[in-house]
Amino acid sequence: MSAKKFTFKTEKATGRYRSFYPDTHTIKLDKKQVGSISDEKGHKIMLQVIKDGVIIKDDNPNCDWKNIILKREFDSVQAAKEFLN
Repeated sequence: MSAKKFTFKTEKATGRYRSFYPDTHTIKLDKKQVGSISDEKGHKIMLQVIKDGVIIKDDNPNCDWKNIILKREFDSVQAAKEFLN
């Protein structure tokens, strides 16, 4: 059985005002979006995880997932990608 790896997709802004919008860096696992990497300097990784009632408890019982932002910051998007894999 092969190990699962994260895949990444970068979408560049288009249109007349594209210089005002940052690039979008999406993290995927099994062709499903599971998170993103910020485009600002000090790139951060944000993952969407499924909540387990025992481990993760919060005030919103209607939502079955939660965003987790890792504390570690990276100098480049490529360094963040290498860290995940």
